[in-house]
Amino acid sequence: MALHVTPVTRHAPTAPEASIRRPAVTTAGQPAAKPASAAVARRDTASFDSLLASSAATTRPGAAVISVAARRPTATETSATASSAAAPGSGTAASSSTTAASGLSDFELLFGGSSYNPADPMVASASPSTSSASAAPAPPTAQSVFGPNVWMTDPIGLNPDGSSFEYNPIYFATETTAQAVAQMVGGQVITENVFTQPAGQDPFVQQQPNYMVRMPNGAVINPGLVASFYTFGFPQSQINTMIAQEVANTPPPAQTT
Repeated sequence: MALHVTPVTRHAPTAPEASIRRPAVTTAGQPAAKPASAAVARRDTASFDSLLASSAATTRPGAAVISVAARRPTATETSATASSAAAPGSGTAASSSTTAASGLSDFELLFGGSSYNPADPMVASASPSTSSASAAPAPPTAQSVFGPNVWMTDPIGLNPDGSSFEYNPIYFATETTAQAVAQMVGGQVITENVFTQPAGQDPFVQQQPNYMVRMPNGAVINPGLVASFYTFGFPQSQINTMIAQEVANTPPPAQTT
């Protein structure tokens, strides 16, 4: 019995697809397919980058505004702003010139303020404090009230051994000063040796007597001390109070029987 074998036909293997094939070998004078694809890819990438850059440039000003609004300007930005404000045709420069000419800020020109002048809104009114300060009279001085010679010059005393010493001139008013004080308090001028006893009872001697003022109640005040109240720069109203206190605190002499 003969064995019959049927031959089996095998199909040739299918060629691999182009995506997994090796790149073709480049022949002389003929560019390869892969470098051409890379060039196209670079061109596409460059187009995408330019599009992205232009898109970022378009949206950047808004982001910059938000960033600037959220922080304080630097010194460089401030100087740049000042330079741009001074540029010709700038509205800020015009506003600054208006402020300089009128003395008023933009806010005061719109809404008024301490310097707003209703009679002429474009001119700043004088400050009340400045006007009152300039109108306030200068405080009186001892020389303006009593003349150039308010106190005696170099009042002298003598020690028991005959040597001399100087008294404080503030207690030695001139007769002119004493007369002016007597008119203030309604008294009369007298002379006394305030710092020594009568002659023969005190080893110390005054070379000049003190001009004093006796008031109607008999109390005696020293006009030299009253004149010193004018050396502190006080207003006349305060000096009047000090003189009244001096008169009230000076008791009259004790009555003798």
